[in-house]
This record gives sequence, structure tokens and C-alpha cells, in this order.
Amino acid sequence: MPADAASHTRFRNLSDFIGFGALNGAAAWSAYAVVEFVFSSVIFRTTRPYSIFTTWHWKLTAELLLAYLAIGLASGALAGYLVWLKRDAEAVRTNPARALELAAAVTLALGFEVHVLMAQGTQHGGMWLQLAAVIFLLLLLVALRSVQWMNRLGLLTNYWVISGLLLGVGQEHSLLEMDSAAQLGASIQKWALVLALALPVIAALAVWAGRGGRFAADRRLTLASVVLGTGLTIASFALSFGGSSAVEAASPGLGQSARPNVVLIVMDTVRADHISALGYDQDTTPRLKELAKDAVVYTNTSSASDITITSHASLFTGMYPSWHGAYCQPPEAIYGRELSKTYPTLAELMQANGYETVGVAANLYLRSDFGLERGFQEFRIPRPVPMLPDGAPFLMRRTVRRGLSFVADTSQFDRLYSLGEDIDSTLFSTLEHRNKPSAPLFVFLNYMDAHFPYVPPAPYDSKFPGKRSRMTQDILEEEQLAIVRTPTQPADYRPHCVSQYDGGIAYEDAQIGRVVDWLKREKAYDNTMIIVASDHGESFGERQHVGHANSPYQNLLHVPLLVKYPHSTLHGVESRPVSLIDVAPSVLAAAQAPVPPAMQGKNLAGSGEPRTLYAETFPCPVMQAPECPGGCTAKVIYQWPMKYVTSSNGKRSLFDLSVDPNEQHSLLVLQPDRATEMDTALSSWRKNLPAQKRQNKQMDAEKLKQLKGLGYIQ
Repeated sequence: MPADAASHTRFRNLSDFIGFGALNGAAAWSAYAVVEFVFSSVIFRTTRPYSIFTTWHWKLTAELLLAYLAIGLASGALAGYLVWLKRDAEAVRTNPARALELAAAVTLALGFEVHVLMAQGTQHGGMWLQLAAVIFLLLLLVALRSVQWMNRLGLLTNYWVISGLLLGVGQEHSLLEMDSAAQLGASIQKWALVLALALPVIAALAVWAGRGGRFAADRRLTLASVVLGTGLTIASFALSFGGSSAVEAASPGLGQSARPNVVLIVMDTVRADHISALGYDQDTTPRLKELAKDAVVYTNTSSASDITITSHASLFTGMYPSWHGAYCQPPEAIYGRELSKTYPTLAELMQANGYETVGVAANLYLRSDFGLERGFQEFRIPRPVPMLPDGAPFLMRRTVRRGLSFVADTSQFDRLYSLGEDIDSTLFSTLEHRNKPSAPLFVFLNYMDAHFPYVPPAPYDSKFPGKRSRMTQDILEEEQLAIVRTPTQPADYRPHCVSQYDGGIAYEDAQIGRVVDWLKREKAYDNTMIIVASDHGESFGERQHVGHANSPYQNLLHVPLLVKYPHSTLHGVESRPVSLIDVAPSVLAAAQAPVPPAMQGKNLAGSGEPRTLYAETFPCPVMQAPECPGGCTAKVIYQWPMKYVTSSNGKRSLFDLSVDPNEQHSLLVLQPDRATEMDTALSSWRKNLPAQKRQNKQMDAEKLKQLKGLGYIQ
């Protein structure tokens, strides 16, 4: 804007410069916050139409926007002071308002440069982002020294344009990284090309539109930027008080069905020895304890495998992994094969027998790509819009979040999956308008609140001692890498993880309680079969292993199982060994539906004759323990209380679980005859494993990033 008398009268002393500098700083950082919100949230929501904005997302957004506003005010005031020191310079004397606007933009570009240096360095496009930020810094400094260049650069030095171009460069590199992956979608290439063409066009238009000082240093635009950022902050706070009310919704006819309803609940990644209903010394599951009074608690349940896709497939088919075929198969289907279409799923069988089938899951592995939703008339995976989308390290909110952690708990910034209450609410809202109110109901629920990166919501995050303040997923992953690479473990790694893991279990327990309360309100509790189980457990550094998959040990294979039979016809504690493959035939028996002869599981309510059980693990792309650096295939045979394990790395082990539940002492040398006997039995079983057709199961880059964010892919 050309200088005039009125312009100069506004800048007479230091307070004028600092005040207007702070206002411009707030405008610059508000502009960046709005543009970043568009990149991180609106675009994410637009390209993934089934994603939802949640109350916790809006709360964190409001906190983040307040942080940007505070940074803008402080940095803008400092920039105003520095401009005042240079008030005799030509550009400042000629157009002080424009100079203060440029100085505020300098703080933004400098902040972005520092963020990239801290977060990325020269990796993952960091070099190009640093170069882009440096170019803007140089342009801004040139404009501050020369009135001619101030006008010549036009709007290219405006903080809105700078924000858009810097984030655009970051997004472009993110798209190109996807393109370099082996699995990608054509849409990735298309959007990378569109953005690559759009960035220079935007830059050219900015120079042209602002030539001669047009639209520059207009106080109304500055105030509009502040108002827009502040308005988004206020709106985010308002939306954060939304909450879920659908829990009160009624389900017509639920209590009138002649045949029993069935509710199958999976507490994803929950190991049996962390369930207080099974004897854990921390009170993680008070609601399950109540439910156990009307149920049978199976204390010796083994999963058929150690990762979500494979164990859920066994749960749904009543078959071991080698039969249903849904397991990791490198290199063609390294992230998992699709469930074989040869055998029906539990949902398909229930639907064929007149049941209305509804599923709601938090785990992305249960998506249709792997066939685990087959048979569900309604199957939903409510995916929240993340605060820190994986594959977007260029977002400055990652660094600002670390600063926020000194004054607030920011653990929920790492959440990539839905809260248990969102799963419940999705179920209740889905059932408000049932297609067949008179039909019995089969419901499947999957909760993920105990899953990596272990971020239960308040107050469950502080229910058990050990939480480390300012912990982030990035730090947690660094410590996990150190654990698998060296025999030492950070002293506070396990206490933190276990405290948050137990908090997640306690939170899931509360959500299960809401479902039970809902069934009672609907007068359907007595006539409902409720199964609560887990798909697999979790490792916290045992044997230098973290997370799950690629491990045949009990911390992954021993899972909880509680069954409330219709009208509580059975109850008590059952110690005989059972398997998750027994769930499907047990549900079918309770529903008075025929059990396919191909199912390998047995009705849990049947005779308790001694059985031999099996489990299998496969090489999946997760953090590998030293004993399986490239991932191993393992086979397990249980002849209670003995457990025998063979692995593709050549290792064999024999354990007596009745005296050594943590598998610390192999009896292979001490009991060679028993080891040989079980090895022979396992070899005989392996001879009958069916040959599965190879699958070329590729996944597009976006889905790979989503699974990576959940800790499944390294």
C-alpha cells in the first residue's frame, strides 16, 4: 500500500510497532493454522468420505489453534520490536505497515524452517522443504530492504500464500513418496501431477495480483485473518462439547426374538494376564467381573494366531489359519491375504439362518480388502480424522504439539482409531432403524483402546501409575527400535506402556458395560449370548519383542474368553484348554443353526474331553525380535499342560505351562521323549495342511500408511 500521512501517524513510537507487529503475527500464524487445518483435516475428510470429525478431534484442534495464536502474538511483537530498531531503513520509512506484515511472515517462514530441521532434517523431503522455506526467507528479507522489491514480489510474500505453498510442497513430496512405493493407486499419480502444476501457477498469480502493492498491508485483511483463525478456534471448542448421546437409542423388537441374540465383542490386543476378571492384580475389568457372575470364564484360551487379520479370520470361520488362508504371505501378500471364499464366515451363516448381522470395528484390518466383513448386512469402521496424519511430517503442528505437552496432556494427538464410545455410539445409531425388528440380532464389536500407541482417554490414562508426561508415538517407536536392537530396555518404557495399556483395557471394560446396560434396558439381556474375547496379546519387551505378530509365545497367544450363555444356563470358571476357533460353532449351536462339518472348533458348551490344540504365526512386516530378524513361521501344539513350538529359524521349545506360564525354561533337553512325541504329532498335523493358492494382494499407498500408523508395518 502506498505510504500516506495517516499511515505514518500510526507508527510514532515503539508500542505502535510492537502492537501492530503482534497483530500481524497473530494474523500470519492464524493464516497458517487455517491452511494447515485444510491440508490435515478437510482434505483428509474429503478424500476419505467415511472418516468422521470427533469431539476429541475438535478439542485438540482448539488447543492447537490457541497455541498458534499465542506463538503469532509473541513472535509478531518481537518482529515489531526488530522493525522499530530498523525504522530508518527505506522500506520501513516508506511503508511501515507493509514492513511489519513482511516481518510477521518472516517469523512464520523461520518457524517452518526450524520445524523441518527438528522433525525431518534432510530425510523424507526435508531438504526440499528447507530449501522452500529459505527461499521465502530470502525473498522477505529482500522485500524488507527495498521498496522496489517489496512491490515487485506482490502477494508472493503474503503469509496466506507462503502457508499454502510451503504446505503444498510438503504434500507434493508426500504424494511422490507414495508413488515410489511398490503398491500405489492411480489416483496418487493424478493428484501429484495436479499439485505439481498448481504450485507454480499459484506463485505466479500471487506475484501478478499483488504487483505495485495492491492488497498489501491492508489492516482489514489482517483483522480478517485473525478473526478467521479465532473463529475456527471458538468453533472447535464449541464442537468439542458435542459428545455421544446415541447410547440412549432404543432398538425395536430386540427383546422379543424367540431365538437368542448374539453379541460378540473383541478387545483388540488384550492379553489374558491383564484381565482382573481372570486374576490380574490391577482392577482393569470391574464390569467384566460383574458379567462373569452370569457367565463362564475360560481361563485357558489360546488364539489361533498372533495378529488381527489371522486371529479374527479364525474367530469368524472356526478354522486354523492354514485352512482359512488369511495370513501374511511375503512377498506377494506381505500385509495379509484375503480370507478364503471356500468357507463361510460366522456372519454369513447367521444371516442365512435369519439373523440380522451388524458389525462395528475400530481396527482397519477388518476392512473389506481382507474379506472379514463378509456376511454383515451393516459393517462400519468409523475412522476418525487424525490430528497427525501419517505421512505428513511437514505439518508444523507436530512440533507445536511438543511445546503444548509442557502445559497440557497431548497424548490424544497420536490417536489414529476410534474411541470405544464411538464404536458403541455407531452401533446404537445403526440399530435405531433396524430392517427386521422381529429378527434375532448378531452383533460384532471391535475395540482398539489398548492397542499401540497406548493412548487411553482421561481419566483412564491416569488410573494406573507409570505414565510418562510428554510421551509421543515418535518417542515410543524410537524406544521400541532400541529394544529390538539391544538387550537393554529403557527403565521407564514398560511401566509407561503397561499403565496406559491397562488404562485402555479399563476404558474398554466401561464401554462393554454400556452395551450390557443397553441390553438390560431393552429387556434383551437374558436372551442374549454375550462373548467377550481378544484376538491376541501384546509384548512389552519380552525376548526383545514389542507389539505383536511374529511371536508364538503366551503373551500373544493366551487370550481372555468370557461367555454369557442365553438365560445364563452355564456359569462358573472353566480351566480346560479351549481355542478361539471354538467360538463360531458355539454361537451357531446357541442360535440353533447347523455347524458346517469343515469347522475345526468345538462347541464350548459341549463335553470337556481333552483335546490337542494348535496355533500358527506368520512373517508379517512388524518390528522383529533378534531371534527372527526377517520374520518367522511358527507352529504350536498344545497338549495341556505341555506346549511345543517349532519355528522356521530352526528353534524348538517345550514348556510346561502349569508351572512356567511365562515360558522361561524350555524342557527340550530335560524331556526329550515328550518333545519327540509332540513333534511327531505336530508333523502329522502339518501334513494335512491344505495348499493355498498364491495371492497377489497389493495395497495402495494410503492404506499402507494407515496400517503403519497403527504399528503393523515398519
